[in-house]
Amino acid sequence: MTVPAAVASATLDVRGVTMRFGGVVAVDDVTFGAHTGEVLGVMGPNGAGKTTLFNVISGVQRPTSGEVALRGVRLTGRSVEAVASLGVTRTFQTPVMFWGLTVRESVEVALAAREFGGTYPPAPLRELAPSGAGTAGRRRARVALRERADAILTNAGIVAMADRVTEALAFGEERLLELARALAVEPTVLLLDEPLSGLNPDEIDAVVTSIRAARASGVAVLLVEHAVGELLAVADRVIVLDHGRMIAEGTPAQVAADPVVIDAYIGDELPSTSSGQAE
Repeated sequence: MTVPAAVASATLDVRGVTMRFGGVVAVDDVTFGAHTGEVLGVMGPNGAGKTTLFNVISGVQRPTSGEVALRGVRLTGRSVEAVASLGVTRTFQTPVMFWGLTVRESVEVALAAREFGGTYPPAPLRELAPSGAGTAGRRRARVALRERADAILTNAGIVAMADRVTEALAFGEERLLELARALAVEPTVLLLDEPLSGLNPDEIDAVVTSIRAARASGVAVLLVEHAVGELLAVADRVIVLDHGRMIAEGTPAQVAADPVVIDAYIGDELPSTSSGQAE
């Protein structure tokens, strides 16, 4: 297989990935690259293979054929935990919450897991400190975690709910927390699976602001989103899947005007766009 130069030089390389379930081909020979400091939109009708593709990239499922690599390091065949430790972080359509913790503590867990080798599900917060640290060291570590967590929550625009327990959050607030927690681990690649679903306009603005901030910090963001207008507005580049195959790749304007893409979305109206760089 000849790999396009743009893919070979990418931060995340997806090469010839196919995923079969019996006689069903969910992802069919998909190849693309995602680059540092860009938002790559992943579009497609229901059943196009978007979530399966994310499962393959994040290690949830091993592809039938093909491979995924991060900066030249093969991810295919590694566990979810190993893929995450190498720098690939994912959010889900249904946010995953740490029940019994406050919003601040949820972010502290993410920070500590990265710095001190914490576990998932999280260990008790008292254990989230450098191995062998004494009482004073643990106290300093906790203070530092709290300060960093509050800074992350401030940047995400949700510091006002830092002391609320996760069980008391509304669905949209859970999504904002999940994104803040994902960014806390400073990923190389961030996979966002429908992060705008179920949000009100103010929450959508907050999430889009966080996505743009992640891009500006050098993260490669892969964004699956059924809100096509919002996806085209925030993405730098877009790939389109249909029945598991990649049918288009280009700028948001190119993709929105592509007759093949329009045909795949029969019954849905694709918004026009002049740029994926709109702020």
